[in-house]
Amino acid sequence: MKFRLRYFATSDFADYQVLMNNEKLARLAGMQVLKTELEQWLAFKGMVGSPNFLAIVNEENRLSGGIFIFQQAEEAVFELGYLLAEEYWNQGIMSRAVHFALKSLRNRQSATGRTVKVQANVLTDNQASQRVLEKNGFIRQPGMFENVSGYDGRVRKEYLYELNLKLA
Repeated sequence: MKFRLRYFATSDFADYQVLMNNEKLARLAGMQVLKTELEQWLAFKGMVGSPNFLAIVNEENRLSGGIFIFQQAEEAVFELGYLLAEEYWNQGIMSRAVHFALKSLRNRQSATGRTVKVQANVLTDNQASQRVLEKNGFIRQPGMFENVSGYDGRVRKEYLYELNLKLA
């Protein structure tokens, strides 16, 4: 599949709802399934036009996934998250999309030559997501961590991956 990254647009809302209501995707990402359209809209509207949220769209310009890059309280630390519609899994799409998202982050930061840390938490049973990070140069940090899953409120084990990214 050919894809491209762009900012989220209000026209993506219906496709976003389909992604956010996928139980399997929510479980693997450890995210809460938002039950009402109002909850979904409130979560979605903050992503529209923001450079921290990149939409993955297919050849028909339909939303197929997303990449989220949040700057932490520490200025030089970012958190990476992503999701992709199940029909596109295991095709190398997310590995390439993360590559381009990191390139975008590298180019849009103003502190040339400085290095920032990009972190991602991945559930220990989500091997495909771990592989995406490893393909993009992330290193799994020692140990496992426990986090409460937004999906079902259970404590789940996660790995922490980190990448030192030199800004352009």
